[in-house]
Amino acid sequence: MESFSFGRTLSRTFGLIRDGLPTVGVFLLIVQVINTIFSFGLQGQMAAEFQQRAAAGLVEPLAVFSSLWYWLTVIVGLVLGVIVYTGSIHGYLAVERKAPLSIGECFTFGLSTFLPGLGLLILWILGVGLGWVLFLIPGLILITMWSAALPALVAEGQGVIASFGRSRALTKGYRWTIFGTLIVALIIMYIPVVLFGGAMLGSSARLMSGEALSPLFYLFSGVYGWVVGMFLNALLASIYLDCRLAKEGVTSGALTDVFA
Repeated sequence: MESFSFGRTLSRTFGLIRDGLPTVGVFLLIVQVINTIFSFGLQGQMAAEFQQRAAAGLVEPLAVFSSLWYWLTVIVGLVLGVIVYTGSIHGYLAVERKAPLSIGECFTFGLSTFLPGLGLLILWILGVGLGWVLFLIPGLILITMWSAALPALVAEGQGVIASFGRSRALTKGYRWTIFGTLIVALIIMYIPVVLFGGAMLGSSARLMSGEALSPLFYLFSGVYGWVVGMFLNALLASIYLDCRLAKEGVTSGALTDVFA
């Protein structure tokens, strides 16, 4: 039986990005444009609000959390994020098994699985966040152990809790290799930030001082978010597929219900 392969996972990831560009890539681009437009409008309102507060001498270090515009930005980002994750992972799994796929299908699937996707994402954030706050190591363990949870929910139609359990079972025995894969992926994702992202630093501070962010900032953020979205979701799908291949010898063309 095969074992989990770092090289095969990354190779499949880039293959999914390439083959899925006309469908999943366009789907992600559309959602990223929508998100960028919303961010531009909401953060512009936030900058105006903090400009008024600064004029009145009311700006405090944590004032951003008291802004309605901040929370609207968070909510919009969360809603679109759930649709992006579920819709694109569904798309990349379809691309892998060479099934017919349309951009509309990615949207339809993302909307139809919104509630379980939202539940899983919230529990993932809370669990990893708590592990990160209590001590760094538990957070890293949970990120690795739950790396296949969302693809399991998408591919197998399991509930939220069952998907976490499925991910634990699939990743068991391969977590050091998966952890290394995630570290390499993190480095790849942050190379553009290191090289070109100086303008992104300090954006929150500029908003709180009432300074509107430049259109160039939103352009860079939008393009970067689109590329990272393709890479991250293709990577999660690939980790899930390689775990299934290693554990069960199942090819991508046989994504059957393992609990039947």
